[in-house]
Amino acid sequence: MTGVDHELSDKADEAAVWLAVNWWKAERPLVPFLRKRFGLTPHEAVVSMRESARIRGLTNEKP
Repeated sequence: MTGVDHELSDKADEAAVWLAVNWWKAERPLVPFLRKRFGLTPHEAVVSMRESARIRGLTNEKP
């Protein structure tokens, strides 16, 4: 395995799935919205956004 393997917390994982399904409905800016809605840290919010992009097929990154 190459790179760093990051595990999402349950709440960050939930946020990623929610965001993948509700991308167009989510309030902007996304980081403050995800922090408030899911109780995430700024880092967790960004990781959730990246995971959401992966779920939606917008990146070639491996899980």
